[in-house]
Amino acid sequence: MGPVHVDPADLPGVYRNDDAGAEIRLNADGRFSAVGFSKEDVEIDGRTALLGDFGGTWDTTPSNFVSLEPEPDGISDIQLWTVSSKKVYLQPDVDGPITLTLVKVKSS
Repeated sequence: MGPVHVDPADLPGVYRNDDAGAEIRLNADGRFSAVGFSKEDVEIDGRTALLGDFGGTWDTTPSNFVSLEPEPDGISDIQLWTVSSKKVYLQPDVDGPITLTLVKVKSS
């Protein structure tokens, strides 16, 4: 199964993985915030580390991924693989494994 086309207007909302306690909020203005991610979920400067809350900007890509560009620099760009507007997979490295499944719990 590959990524599917999702209308970008349907993406804003809150996506959560209750088991991990991780949450990503995609705002309609192109900003995102993330909380609860562990060192196994996201790379920082080519290695893993414990994360605090972070945010940045997001945008869709032609290949139907959502690209998260964290701020400040040092955290690698992150991809959300769109399965639908209700479920996304966190894939920090395009060639690497999916680290979390997040389910939409609230629309914006």
